[in-house]
Amino acid sequence: MDSSALVRDASKVHAALKELPDGSVICTKDIKLVIPERYKQKRLMLQGLETYVLAVFALVVDDKYYGVSMADAMMRVGPANIATVKYGDDSYLEFHYEKGDVVFGSTELIQDAPLVYSIFDEFIAKARVPWFMNYEDLAKIFDTAEYHAGASLGGSRSIIELIISMVARDPKDLMSYYRHAFKDPKDMLTNPPSVVPLRSVALGATNTTAKIIGAYADEGFTSALDNPSERVEPIEEILRQ
Repeated sequence: MDSSALVRDASKVHAALKELPDGSVICTKDIKLVIPERYKQKRLMLQGLETYVLAVFALVVDDKYYGVSMADAMMRVGPANIATVKYGDDSYLEFHYEKGDVVFGSTELIQDAPLVYSIFDEFIAKARVPWFMNYEDLAKIFDTAEYHAGASLGGSRSIIELIISMVARDPKDLMSYYRHAFKDPKDMLTNPPSVVPLRSVALGATNTTAKIIGAYADEGFTSALDNPSERVEPIEEILRQ
């Protein structure tokens, strides 16, 4: 599947869903729910008598339009035919629902505070960002953490925005921050950022000292040689005293 051929339009997805009095949600036309296959390994998808998935997924209608769910909770989904497909180089699971099928068993979600760490570890620490999430989505990923997960991350999004600004890089030069190349909101579509792992020694550390005394020494030394620091940072001055 070529994700670049899909158009993001939430209104098209909303029009294809209908909530019933019992709280379940059915589709009024064929629809696909798409999640990364790795959700299964990270327990962000749970299968048993019922199936739950992390409510960070894409819904695709008419194989043309898609919308994005961004809720920090596990959501019960209805029975479906599931196919493994490729979007780019990554494997995804597509839940296929036909007109009239129950897509969501309930819109009432259970709060689970530890889930917030799993989301942070997957999307930010390891930079495993699915095709349907853009630069702005990453900055908003914990907007519902207090309401849906019961985890308070403070009253401001500024800390998360700062972290995202650090891991979002210029796709032409991973050592350069995307915010320096970002000129216009349209750039998010025409020239989206590459996201590097927050834990990456080679790309995350900003000075030579941090690279050579941190974990994964081989990566750190290689990065220090390939991209030497041009200035001494305050923490280095303190460590050298």
